[in-house]
Amino acid sequence: MRIQSGLFWALLLGTGPALTADILYSVTNLGTLGGEDSFGTGINNAGQVAGASATPTLHAFLYTNGQMQDLGTLGGDRSIGFSINSTGQVTGYAETDVGLPHAFLYSNGQMQDLNDLIDPTLGITFAEATAINDQGQIVANSSVNGATSSVYLLTPVPEPSTCVLLGMALLSLPAWSRTRKS
Repeated sequence: MRIQSGLFWALLLGTGPALTADILYSVTNLGTLGGEDSFGTGINNAGQVAGASATPTLHAFLYTNGQMQDLGTLGGDRSIGFSINSTGQVTGYAETDVGLPHAFLYSNGQMQDLNDLIDPTLGITFAEATAINDQGQIVANSSVNGATSSVYLLTPVPEPSTCVLLGMALLSLPAWSRTRKS
C-alpha cells in the first residue's frame, strides 16, 4: 500500500485533518413570518434561533419550540436579530419611529432600545447590538450620523434598588444566624 509522504507524516504526527465518520443532519425549515424570505444569524444550545424574516419588511424573529415569533420593531419598519444567548435574550438592530437604526435587547417578551438602558450623559447612540453572552454582556456599535463608528462592550450593572435589597439581606444574616443557634 502506497501512502503519500505528506499524508503519512500528518497522520503520524497528528497534524492532519481528523479522520471521523460521516455526520448526517436532520433538516428543519423554520419558515417565515409570512413573507418570502428569512435568514438565521444565531443559535444557542437549546436550539433557539435568532434572525430576520420578511413580513414583507424585515422583522427580527425568535424561533423556539417549532414557532417563529415576530419580535417587532422600535416603532419603525425593520429589525434584525443578530445574536442569542442561552436564556433566549436576543440582540440586534431595529428602526425607530423616525427611521433611525437603534440597537435592541429582547428579553422577557419585550424589545427594549439599548440606548434607554445606558447613561444618557455618555452621548452615545448604539445603532446595532451584534452579540450577547450568557452573562448578559453585549457588543454594540455606535452610530454618528447613521455611520458605524465605534464598538463597545456593555456589561449589566445591578439596579440601585437591587443593591439595597442585597445589602439589607446581607446585614440581616448575623441576626438570623444568632436566632437559628438558639
